[in-house]
Amino acid sequence: MNPPSPQVPVPPGYQLRDIQLEMSLKPFFDNSPATRSAVIHEVFEQWRALARHAESVSILLWIGDGSEILEYDGVMDRAFEWGRYQGSANPHEWKASSKSNTDGVSSHVWSDKNDPHRNGLHRRSYLYRETPAEFTFEWLAALVADIKRIGGKLLGIPIYVGETFDIGPEFAISRFKYLWHPEILAGGNSLFKGQFISCEAILHADDRAYAAFPQGIPEGTTIGRFLGKQANRFFQDMGFDFLWLSNGFGFALEPWGLVGNLFDGLHFHPEAAAGTRSRILGFWKDLRAEFPVKYPIRTRGTNLCTGIDLGSDASPLREIYDPAFHVEAPVNSPWAALDGDFGIELSGWMSHIARHPGDTFRFRYYLHDPWWKNSPYLDRYERNPHDIFLPSAISRIRSDGITEIARDIAFLTIDDSDGLMPLAVPNEVTAHLLRAREFAPDDAGPLVWAYPFDAFHDLVEKAGQPEIPFHADTFVGTVINDSVPLNTVMDLRDLPQALQARPDLPSGRIFLSPVPAAGSVEEKTLLSLLRKVGSLLLYGPICGDSPFLGMLGLEVGEALEGDFQLTLHHVPPNEDVESVGRTVRHTNFLSAGGIAEYAASEPAGAHHHLATLQCGDKKRVAATYSKLPCGAQIAWVRGSLATAEFDPGDPFPIRGPILKPMDDSEFFPCGRLTRFCLDAMGWHAAITHRASASRTPYLTIHRHRNAFVYSGYHLDENAELRLRHPLGAPLPTFRSTPVVDGASEISGTRAWSHEVRIFMEAGENGVYRSRFEPPVGFCVYRRLFVSGCRKATLNFLVDPGSTLPIRILRDPVFPYLAGDFVNPEVISTPYGPVLRVQNVEGSLLVEW
Repeated sequence: MNPPSPQVPVPPGYQLRDIQLEMSLKPFFDNSPATRSAVIHEVFEQWRALARHAESVSILLWIGDGSEILEYDGVMDRAFEWGRYQGSANPHEWKASSKSNTDGVSSHVWSDKNDPHRNGLHRRSYLYRETPAEFTFEWLAALVADIKRIGGKLLGIPIYVGETFDIGPEFAISRFKYLWHPEILAGGNSLFKGQFISCEAILHADDRAYAAFPQGIPEGTTIGRFLGKQANRFFQDMGFDFLWLSNGFGFALEPWGLVGNLFDGLHFHPEAAAGTRSRILGFWKDLRAEFPVKYPIRTRGTNLCTGIDLGSDASPLREIYDPAFHVEAPVNSPWAALDGDFGIELSGWMSHIARHPGDTFRFRYYLHDPWWKNSPYLDRYERNPHDIFLPSAISRIRSDGITEIARDIAFLTIDDSDGLMPLAVPNEVTAHLLRAREFAPDDAGPLVWAYPFDAFHDLVEKAGQPEIPFHADTFVGTVINDSVPLNTVMDLRDLPQALQARPDLPSGRIFLSPVPAAGSVEEKTLLSLLRKVGSLLLYGPICGDSPFLGMLGLEVGEALEGDFQLTLHHVPPNEDVESVGRTVRHTNFLSAGGIAEYAASEPAGAHHHLATLQCGDKKRVAATYSKLPCGAQIAWVRGSLATAEFDPGDPFPIRGPILKPMDDSEFFPCGRLTRFCLDAMGWHAAITHRASASRTPYLTIHRHRNAFVYSGYHLDENAELRLRHPLGAPLPTFRSTPVVDGASEISGTRAWSHEVRIFMEAGENGVYRSRFEPPVGFCVYRRLFVSGCRKATLNFLVDPGSTLPIRILRDPVFPYLAGDFVNPEVISTPYGPVLRVQNVEGSLLVEW
């Protein structure tokens, strides 16, 4: 009899609650039970290596667009319309204009001039196979049952199956939306008038028989109530376990645009907030009145940030998160694959999880698109894992000070537009994802976004200032787009309790926050942080009675708008500023008012205005830094916003879906000033050469087992990023790193992620290599080898998991048992205990 298998402990980062595998019906080339079984077996076999780390696996079926729920009449042998198309299934004309369509592509691309025969996927649809299978509801119920049975047998864990509901015209032909009940589509001045279902829609009477409405639809039935009641019956008959609401449904009346009921593209209308909020909440109340909470609702959410959704559409996320609705927090947007704006992806996701309603939150990764003939991992990402590494650096700090990471994961989708499931994709992506989970965040990163979740809602719902959260979150997206390593978030409400639980939390960290209202609870919290010698980086307009004005050496005067000439008084060493314009365009309605902050005539203390602005004889401050007498650091950046899309002659001069950046050869991107503030506060990141890319490199920094993990994405691998940590130049493991003027130069790789335990505090320029050698010794856990040192002072961060004695050897020679062993200096730092070795020439080995 064989002994039992050893129970191997699972590394903490690997532990997953749920893996959601999303798929269309396209892999089922016919409706036979044999094909159904074969496809299901293949799905679970392909993802077994990842599923072994999960408590459950969910299969989310993209059957059609959710119209199968709306049209369901309870007849099980009836065939249903499904997503058997490539391209937009419901034909409609894209007008030839410069506005963007739902795929993030300028619609003039699909004009008659550029597509004269109307062959493009945005002009017509194609069947994905010559003779697609026909499916009945009876077959669908059997599919759901087979998925649970086969998956449970193969994996030995619970298997859940979900159904999707989408609001648009893309995925399957919908008689309900476009023929029977077009009144449910957004109207008026909506960006997607006549295309998207509005969550406030009210149906006209209909005498057709539906499963939950056998006598037809009564006049005045809300879409929430109709969908809820139909879904309840549909789930009972088919065996589904959860519902997925797609493309922002239920979070805004205009879920795909910057504009909405409160923002028309030029003016904010705070008077519309109460009514808009009530109508959105009405949808959730009606939905849950008919759709029992035993069925969880998982959500895509909008592609934007909480503050933007609040500012444009009074999106009541705080109330939607009520446990009574049993809703998961939205996932990160897949838009970054299309528009390259990872700043809005990361900032939007963090703003949605700063407070969330469940035990965890979900990360979603874009593998394939089963409708639009692209497979982002294989083509858009070019098999680079940056959209795994960057979001995997995201963490949330709870009120008890504990770091929380995503324990739910979703994959859109595991099949492509041809119904294929390329074997390389699950294998490569699983390896990348497990690598990222192996080094998952376990503590707050160096920059923590203290997100004012309550204050933002109150600014819209009570104070009538929707422009403030709109500007604040829009600006943070531009900040991340400019190499600022913002990847830790917490609810500002939780900060006092977290500081009690963890008095060390401010040590070595900078807290990022919009300027709070004078006298507010948020202001008191941030002032308390400073008294605890924390570091604070504020952004946004400052009111005249704010105590932060004096700390920053500022006064408030006339609010100005227009084009200003920028003077930079502090630039990170070696930063390329010659190729960037010196004009700053400050647009009032995008920037929460005019810029009013100017340098105080008699500043009290040491203030350093890092960037100033001038328009005619008027001067303003764009960014400033101060060291307070208590030792705390405080910095501020105003955050001027503008967009190249702005057309004052258009009735809606800005529609989005995102702000188009200004040409930075003429206009200075103000998000960059945030990085300059961080440099003044001891965290150095400089763009020395951007190469041909339109965006600067992306950067995240998180903590793992007392090390720092640096991750990044260079749109052009030749772009050069120079980094210096307060402990010195980081020396990433398994990399030869040029150190120039005390900073590490990172280039030559598009997507990268490296553990860093060694920092060069001082030394000569050169190429330094840090790598882990094979342990090759009894009771040896790791051997870190650094070579290329020239008069170097090296700082080593101790691995807290090690109980072994640490040995340090100069000029190591294998087998590393004899030689010049060092007794290092042990110093206490805000980043943990550090072993320091000075005057290192050649190589150094650290063994533990």
